[in-house]
Amino acid sequence: MSPGVLALLVVIASVAAWAAFMAYTALAPKLRRHDMGVVLPEKEEVLAASKAAPGGPDYVREINVPEPRPRRRGAEDVKDVSRRKLLNRFMGASLLVGLGQFGLASLDFLYPRLRGGFGTKITIGNAEEIRNEIAANRDPKFIPDGRFFVTVFEGDPAEANKIPAYRASNAGATGFVASYRKCVHLGCSVPWCPSAKWFECPCHGSKYSINGEYRDGPAPRSLDQFRTEIVDGQLIVDTSLIIEGAPRGTITSQPQPEGIHCVDVREG
Repeated sequence: MSPGVLALLVVIASVAAWAAFMAYTALAPKLRRHDMGVVLPEKEEVLAASKAAPGGPDYVREINVPEPRPRRRGAEDVKDVSRRKLLNRFMGASLLVGLGQFGLASLDFLYPRLRGGFGTKITIGNAEEIRNEIAANRDPKFIPDGRFFVTVFEGDPAEANKIPAYRASNAGATGFVASYRKCVHLGCSVPWCPSAKWFECPCHGSKYSINGEYRDGPAPRSLDQFRTEIVDGQLIVDTSLIIEGAPRGTITSQPQPEGIHCVDVREG
């Protein structure tokens, strides 16, 4: 269930509860007055009882049963009713304000904010400038708001287009790879190892190449990716959809580390 639908259900439930409370406060005084009223016998019932009395029907006279008169309210009763109505209205208004605030707070809390950051399209900057920045020392560019690393794709773009993960992420066309920093093993954050030029997970030792491809450890596949685009010279990464990483055995570059490992943890 999406957050928007859940927020709508919360608001509907709040309004329904308020309506039920207001209906009860409106009907309760009438129900109490009905329960306290005196019900007089019907005219036919009185005549039947009189005919059955000693002396027979010859002594029966028609009895006029007066219609019940509404009970007159004294000054104190009017004051009490007015006070009760005022109290009910005050309680109803207070409840309405409270439910309104609760509904708005629920919408604000549950409704997704897609103004930027993870879950949206993030504009990184000028594509050529980023390419030159990364190529200077071959270290990826980390984007904290998007929770991913941007690297320059190292390998043959034609070969990349044969791999579903790269084809979906558009890596062959843009020349960039946006790798999700979350390890596909147990979800740890995977840092970059400058000496080995690999991504190395400190939790259980999974290792990935600069393109995010699986190289070692218990991880079941390569790092997941996000789709990259270049629009008007700007590099854009779409983090609204996580693309499953390439399977084990995918090698487009870096079959071996280029230096000393930063993490030497073996699966226990």
